[in-house]
Amino acid sequence: MGFLAPLFLFGALAIALPIWLHRLQTQSSDRQSFSSAMLLETTEERVHLQKKLKYLVLLALRIALLLMIALAFAKPFLIRPPGSLTAGAAGTHLILVDTSVSMSRAGAFDQAIAVAGQAIDDVPPGALLQVLDVDDALHIGSSLSADKSDHRAAVSRLRVSALRLDFGSAMAAVDRLAESLPPPVTLHMISDFQGSAMPVRFADVVPSRVTRLIPHVVGTGAPFNWSVKFVRETAEGLDVGLFGFGDRERLADVELLLNGEVVEMRGLSETGPVTLRFTDLQYEQGDNRIQVRINTDDDLAADNQWFHVVENEPPASVPLITLNRGGLPVTYLSAALESDAGQSYHVEPLVIGEFDARVLGRYRWALLDDIGAIDEELDHALTAYLQNGGNLLAFSGIRAASSSILPVTGHRLSAATVDIGGSEFQSPGQIDTSHPVLAQTEGWHTVNVSRTIPIEVQAADQVLIRLENKQPFLIERRIGAGRLLLLLNGLDNRWNDLPLRPVFVSFIIETAGYLSGINEISKTYTTGASLPLSLVGNASGQVVDPDGNTVLSLADTTRAQQIKLDKPGFYEVYTSQDNMLVAANIDPRESDLTRISQELLDRWQDATARLDGIVAGQPGTVEPEPVELWHWLLFILAMVVIAESMLGNTYLAPLARANR
Repeated sequence: MGFLAPLFLFGALAIALPIWLHRLQTQSSDRQSFSSAMLLETTEERVHLQKKLKYLVLLALRIALLLMIALAFAKPFLIRPPGSLTAGAAGTHLILVDTSVSMSRAGAFDQAIAVAGQAIDDVPPGALLQVLDVDDALHIGSSLSADKSDHRAAVSRLRVSALRLDFGSAMAAVDRLAESLPPPVTLHMISDFQGSAMPVRFADVVPSRVTRLIPHVVGTGAPFNWSVKFVRETAEGLDVGLFGFGDRERLADVELLLNGEVVEMRGLSETGPVTLRFTDLQYEQGDNRIQVRINTDDDLAADNQWFHVVENEPPASVPLITLNRGGLPVTYLSAALESDAGQSYHVEPLVIGEFDARVLGRYRWALLDDIGAIDEELDHALTAYLQNGGNLLAFSGIRAASSSILPVTGHRLSAATVDIGGSEFQSPGQIDTSHPVLAQTEGWHTVNVSRTIPIEVQAADQVLIRLENKQPFLIERRIGAGRLLLLLNGLDNRWNDLPLRPVFVSFIIETAGYLSGINEISKTYTTGASLPLSLVGNASGQVVDPDGNTVLSLADTTRAQQIKLDKPGFYEVYTSQDNMLVAANIDPRESDLTRISQELLDRWQDATARLDGIVAGQPGTVEPEPVELWHWLLFILAMVVIAESMLGNTYLAPLARANR
């Protein structure tokens, strides 16, 4: 036993106080004069045993009370010996099996299973064991125990995944696990030790809590492998990049499938980078499934196909809320959006008072040519649209200038419209070019503004453009799950010449990509990546994997989700706003089967063999763990206080009655 604060033990000297007080109580101070004791009859002295026992117990309780207080403040502790999971000199042995894509090469994984079983058999008796497997994350295959049969069964259940391994991330995860294991920790790592899995820094693969690394290399020999590096869309069709590793004499046939049908086949007879060009492809309307398939007898079949999605969509409809379907704002916005070479749009004018506001839920984003023109009903509908994840680009025309409070945003106008005065104009002076809408736009300084609509900027506003007089010109605000971009001027050529400047076209195109989410959506992913459903148009929905199985449960379909794409192939994504097809492919880095050099592997093993001065092979010990006792002393102290109070009341009650 020890004490964390031993000086408080001097407080135990306070036990002298109850001893002194009790001693005073036994000496009677009530003495009476008496003439002579000769006439008194001799009797035996009567002793009240029960009363004396209570007296002694009460004294003991008061002494114990003071002792408990002193001990509690001194914080005593006991040294607890190592618990039941003590491995002694044998320590803990971790059997780590690589299950990444490259382990599916011919014979490698079967060899890994056999080596893992032999490693379990070779672990000394009494040692603790745990089976782990690793791809893009560390997975626990069995519980920590000395039962070898459980671990053999865990090894037999392992399967190769479609994910990539990074040795740096794997060793960091092993280090976190080893922190709670009885030392010394020996790591049996069974892998093909692929060179592309090594991190940039060598220090990242050296775990600090592993005493010994025993590498087991599988899949040896000179590998040969063909792989697809990329599929790229061109104006003429598709370019397919391939790479061959190893033997130059092996041949391969490359098939291009469009929506499940083989449309062309090419032959390969050389290694190194090769680009094949496929032209005159007839795409169907909507998402087209492209699959490139390599027919060969190389060592890694998992990367012999590549999936790609080609969009052939009709122009996307964009609702434009307006009072005049033939007005200048409709003309300017339609012309700007239809000039986008990367994405085609069709502006659909919705005249205020002539459409059902519920149709807005069909669109990812919308346009509003004068925010001051909407009525109270449409104000509520647009607010709900934004709250639910819709996006809006709004302008402030003449009707907005006549309002005291702007609809939707609630901005108060600080004054009437400000006339710049005379023939003078203001131009944008401060532009936030870090924002996605403005990063690719140039020429704002050429815009002339004669009148402005001054508003009181609110805390939720992000001012993207200010005029030279510091008045806000373009602001953004998040409303619920949606975004609102508000340009504080109109498009009718009265107060500015923005629609006549080239910057207007680039601004509208960049805004379309930003609010529609087109710039954020990718059709091709690497296995292991996560797909947020919110990019498809809604935070909730359902996903069908390449095998035709639904990924989400019924309850999960109503919640925001990020789907991990853990299989190669096509995923079908369904949300309330849109459907989408995405492709997932094996990470190209897994295709290079070249393993790390023996020199680097030896260096890795030697670096792991040193841990805080403990050399691999020396028996490790489990440090004893101190257990503080003051919590229990406080509990005992409370019991003593209760007992002392009850006994003190019964002992002092007769004296109190006698004094009355």
